[in-house]
Amino acid sequence: QRTHPHHCPPYTVSETITQEKLERRARTLRIIFFIGVLLLYTCQGSEEETCSMSSGESKSGGGEGRTVVKKFKAVTRKEGAGFTIHRPIGDTQMSTAMTDPFLMLDELGPITYGKGEFEGAPWHPHRGIDTVMYLKEGQGDHQDSTGNKGTLYAGDCQWMTAGSGIIHDEGRNHPGGKLHGFQMWINLPKKHKWTDPAYRTIRSNEKPHYTNKDGSVQANIIAGTVGDVKAKIQPVVPIQYIEFMLEPNAAYTHNIPKEMETCIVYVYEGDGTFSSKEVKAERRSTLLFSKDGGAVSFAAGEKGLKFLLLAGKKLKEPVAWHGPFVMNTQEEIMDCIRDYQNGKLVRAKPKELLAKSWK
Repeated sequence: QRTHPHHCPPYTVSETITQEKLERRARTLRIIFFIGVLLLYTCQGSEEETCSMSSGESKSGGGEGRTVVKKFKAVTRKEGAGFTIHRPIGDTQMSTAMTDPFLMLDELGPITYGKGEFEGAPWHPHRGIDTVMYLKEGQGDHQDSTGNKGTLYAGDCQWMTAGSGIIHDEGRNHPGGKLHGFQMWINLPKKHKWTDPAYRTIRSNEKPHYTNKDGSVQANIIAGTVGDVKAKIQPVVPIQYIEFMLEPNAAYTHNIPKEMETCIVYVYEGDGTFSSKEVKAERRSTLLFSKDGGAVSFAAGEKGLKFLLLAGKKLKEPVAWHGPFVMNTQEEIMDCIRDYQNGKLVRAKPKELLAKSWK
């Protein structure tokens, strides 16, 4: 069970939290969470298409490979002070069982702000998940409740394990200009939800990068492997998080381990086709692929093609989700709320795993 959208209401310390109150809040409040901001949103509509093609089993790199079983446009939301996000994962089009272990993917922008116009995400908590911020353009400062702080610049990626609990503040002090980025949440297995918080920052020039022989296909590898190039990050949940960039009319087949039953593509620029069925996709198209088979094939159109590919091994565990807290039971969610309001959410100081990368 999850409370949707994804932000925790402003509970007061004096308030007694009961199951009835929690459920009543979930029914009456429509508050959204994009990296921690308290947000009101209005849906601007979505297109959805369920693909009727068969899934077809194949081995990695052979046969038909994975096929598209669902296609839709990411919904667009107006949030907070008025900034816009596109949400391919974490809204109503796909259940958490379908996207497991991925909980949410938001695209911010691309949009141009004046200096001081983008307010970022003020102090907010997390427990039970990994959050991954990939900043394509722009910059923003961040800090947390234990004193860690730094700045993300264009091309940087920050991987944060919230684990047992953290409170942080991010996206501040954007100097103005274009802002474009992606925020993703990954569920943690039950046995890892109480691990100590940790950070890993990968600077733009540190990201592993793949290029094919003629340079027509390139990939930034945040997690997983492309060809013989491996990511620097090996999270506890086996996943692939890869940004592919294809020149016009280029084509490629990417191998995905069969254990990674979940495979989702989000197109953020250009157009092209996916799978042997040549399913067309363009900006904001979201594709869910079949569980069986290994490889995913794709080809760019006349404008080129840029997209994120997410693949992961399903946890197949109960999901209890309320705002920034994702646990396995409602009782655990209520504990999160009590811990937060009583000042007990943060139990350990986050570990800076790449201290030399801070500027």
